[in-house]
Amino acid sequence: MDFTHVSTGKDDEGRRLDKIIRRYLNDQSLSGLYSALRKGLIKVDGKKCPQDFRVGAGSDIAIASLLLAGKNESRQAKSGPDKEKFSEGKKIPADLVLFRNEDLLILNKPYDIPVQKAETGDCSLADMVTADYKAGHKKSRSLSFRPGPLHRLDRKTTGIIVFSQSLRGAQWFSQAIQNHSVRKIYLALLEGKLKERQEWKDIVIKKDTSLQNFKTVSLSKDGEDGKNACSKARALAYGHYQEKPVTLAEIEITTGRKHQIRAQASAHGFPLLGDTAYGGMKISQGQDFFLHAHRLIIGENPLGLPPEILADISTNFEKMSEKCLINFNSRL
Repeated sequence: MDFTHVSTGKDDEGRRLDKIIRRYLNDQSLSGLYSALRKGLIKVDGKKCPQDFRVGAGSDIAIASLLLAGKNESRQAKSGPDKEKFSEGKKIPADLVLFRNEDLLILNKPYDIPVQKAETGDCSLADMVTADYKAGHKKSRSLSFRPGPLHRLDRKTTGIIVFSQSLRGAQWFSQAIQNHSVRKIYLALLEGKLKERQEWKDIVIKKDTSLQNFKTVSLSKDGEDGKNACSKARALAYGHYQEKPVTLAEIEITTGRKHQIRAQASAHGFPLLGDTAYGGMKISQGQDFFLHAHRLIIGENPLGLPPEILADISTNFEKMSEKCLINFNSRL
């Protein structure tokens, strides 16, 4: 029987054999995978191993060629010309890259580009990052690892978004977010005049209703089925839009709920300027609203990251601030 041999990398070490193989043979059913392991169609270093076997880095995994042939046939059946065209030529524009090393990739996300594909035909950052990763790792160091976003950022929010480039990077950053040792700070244009520092503590509850297929969230002070949301807001500068007061605010979040800043700002009387989904007035200034992930404060870390990452605001954000007579250069 013919076998194809692949080597495990450092990001595979300690992982279960079935988890690795399922990533590699992603068209194979779980029962079919277990059957192949029992029959010896998949071997590690020449030996038949159980599904829960923990592999090491540099191990040789032999996969029966008939399993790979089935994988290739399935791909051909599922992949039409549109999908092939969609996956071609995707590159991450150099001006979006804020930081890159073997563990993490940090980008300055543009407006109206989703982090992950939400609709057919979307060009997402996750797709670009995956294509970029594969191009740079043609001889992959891992069979099971796939790069991906490590926190949330809405489609119409701009700024810092972090993607994993290794298992070590993914694990460290995710733990740092949970421990609050990494701080995420946003800039927002709010309606109204935020006069003093505020700390917003609420419960986020998902809504069943939607606005033009767009799902919003609601807040409660004591919702039993919701999740805690905490944000701290302070004013940086003041201005006016159509004779109404506007605040340029810095908002730090210690939780990462869906639409957290948008929902909390609105609930506390300061909706984002232009955010009609959450009670803001309608504007026509290149963006629906202005919310930007501006700073990532990291501090000491084992990954070689700088202590702080900054992302420039978009041209539209800058123009809107000038229109509201808010001077970024002197304030930030």
